[in-house]
Amino acid sequence: MSLNVNLPLLSADVWYGFRRRIFQFGECEAWLVEPEQPAPGMPWTWCMEWPDAFVRRTGVPDLLARGFHHVHLAFKERRYGNDESLAVYREYHSFLRGLGFAEKAKLIGLSFGGLYSLRYAAEYPVMVDRIYLDAPLCSFYKFHRMDLVRSPYAIPEDYDAEHDPRMPLNRTDRLAGIPMLLIYGADDLVVSPQENCELLLTRLRRHGASVRVIRRPSWGHHPHGLDEPEEIVSFLSE
Repeated sequence: MSLNVNLPLLSADVWYGFRRRIFQFGECEAWLVEPEQPAPGMPWTWCMEWPDAFVRRTGVPDLLARGFHHVHLAFKERRYGNDESLAVYREYHSFLRGLGFAEKAKLIGLSFGGLYSLRYAAEYPVMVDRIYLDAPLCSFYKFHRMDLVRSPYAIPEDYDAEHDPRMPLNRTDRLAGIPMLLIYGADDLVVSPQENCELLLTRLRRHGASVRVIRRPSWGHHPHGLDEPEEIVSFLSE
């Protein structure tokens, strides 16, 4: 039986073999992809950015086949995981809970989506079950596209990017209780591992966090995911 979303439907289609509904959620476009038979407890995954990128490599179709729901939420204009967007994500989370979804989300954070996922988890740690991170942006320190985030984050001219308290690197105490799978390329020239993944890992482990790491030598930013995504599927299925 299909879920009763009861919000303005924008379109419906088949996405990787599963029914997808795209509907209006406030000012956002929301996705809901449904399995043929929901798994007990209604587990679900949430890809916060790039939901159409490297889908099979991230294991999402395999999870749908196991009975997981899959969701996404997109703003008309990207807010890049700023404080206002976190509040809307929380509203969407509450809406999904009202449909019977599991209390805690399993987040998928690819690149910029890693920033969104980590910020959401740091703000609402009790609402997140686990996070699969893939080459995540963890801070604006030495970030090469400050033009994108300056306005959404109201960044001043004298901005101290290294110590910004909003950045995941500076909130690892709030993130340490959430299991994570971290995949990244050692030669990533888009999101520097040294200033992002590896520094995040160091600080998380300082707080006793549980992090599985797949570090790929001679690998850049793309493609995300794995040729055989069983490890991702297994992690998100726990």
